[in-house]
Amino acid sequence: MKFYGRKHELEVLELLGSNKPSLVIITGMRRIGKTELIKRFCRDREFAYFFVDKNKTTSMLMEEFQEELKGIVPIPEYVTFRKPEDLLEFILKMDRDNLIVFDEFQRFQRSDPSFISTFQKMWDLHGNDSRSTIIISGSSMGMIRRIFIESESPLFKRADNIMTLRPFTIGECFGIMEDLGVKDPDDRLDIYLLFGGVIYYYRLMEKYNVGSFDDALNKLVLNDLAPLRNEIMDILIEEFGSEHITYHEILSAMAMGKASKKEIGDMTHIESTSLSPYIYDLRDILGIVESAVPVTEDPGRSKKTRYFLKNNYFRFHYRFLYRNMSDYQIGNFQRIKDLIEKGWSTHRGRLFENLALDHVRRTMSHIYPRIGRYWDRMGNELDIVGMNEDHDIKMVLEVKARKMDLDEAKRLISSLEKKVGKIFGDKIKPEIGVVAIEVEGKDSIANSGHPCFDLEDMISN
Repeated sequence: MKFYGRKHELEVLELLGSNKPSLVIITGMRRIGKTELIKRFCRDREFAYFFVDKNKTTSMLMEEFQEELKGIVPIPEYVTFRKPEDLLEFILKMDRDNLIVFDEFQRFQRSDPSFISTFQKMWDLHGNDSRSTIIISGSSMGMIRRIFIESESPLFKRADNIMTLRPFTIGECFGIMEDLGVKDPDDRLDIYLLFGGVIYYYRLMEKYNVGSFDDALNKLVLNDLAPLRNEIMDILIEEFGSEHITYHEILSAMAMGKASKKEIGDMTHIESTSLSPYIYDLRDILGIVESAVPVTEDPGRSKKTRYFLKNNYFRFHYRFLYRNMSDYQIGNFQRIKDLIEKGWSTHRGRLFENLALDHVRRTMSHIYPRIGRYWDRMGNELDIVGMNEDHDIKMVLEVKARKMDLDEAKRLISSLEKKVGKIFGDKIKPEIGVVAIEVEGKDSIANSGHPCFDLEDMISN
């Protein structure tokens, strides 16, 4: 597969790579394309790649890194890297330009924290005079933050740039699918809602010649040799070890729409008062959960926090596979396929709401600094609310994951106006609009003063 996107990130790497010494941190959720970005930057350069294997001791890693380094620079036979200080001093004092990559660097935080403090000491001693470009990559975003970003962290303010790779946009993913031969627009949307903007899954699509949503399910998920068969289990075991079962329960509850700590606690064996450490790991370490409060409330003080899965494939797994794991393990894939077909419309609707919210935030935050969902204790909910700098509600949108004609859109707007009036009273008069997969007469609605967006807008922006 050809390399897609990341133009700005490559430009920054090129700039810093030509102005040594440089220390660059690249982070982001698993499968997001960190290694591919690094390979792209390094492809015409000599570089040493150090992978931090969690199953190896520090002494084993030092031996391995020394052999890797010999591939780009001669190392005298009498030189042996017995400890991290030897390796780091050699790299930083080399009398030549060099490019070094540490992948999954955050694993040192657990296996050998002294490596990180040694890195700090050697960088402070020799970094300014070095001819090195050092790239550090890590998929555990919370651990990277602990090492480099938090004010008490050992390498605070040492990095020249900390890049957090974002998922690809729906427009970028539709372009990739066009290149891969996915022709049907509905298939493209469903595949995006299955995989989100995680580039790894689109690389699998190319390898397995996936041309439709049905193909993606049959070839990548629902067969005995599917490459994603153990995807989620492997990730959680690697990250959380023997405790992974507890995290499975929590994620399953979230995927079923349980969003408050009480709801999650009621559906699992964990008391709601004991959930915080687990949610922290899923949100801040692994990066697959997000928290939100009603857009009208202060995030630091609200007691209405809800928790959502923000990774599309995790949501799919826990909605359709995890709860039917017995069928999945014995190969009863047709039953699971039937359940997906039965429940996909509802699942699609929830994910399309997220997509719509992301689009409105991306394109309208200059007008409405606060954009988010609204809910209250009376059970009222609004899909998208936009507020100005004075915290006044100025826009309310309803999202529907379907195509609608002009008359239906007008009826929806009229109904939403009444709903907003009941919730907030007559004093609030926001713009009322609609978001759908396709809206007939979209321009007519927008010209009448009602914001209106559809999938075409999301793809093109």
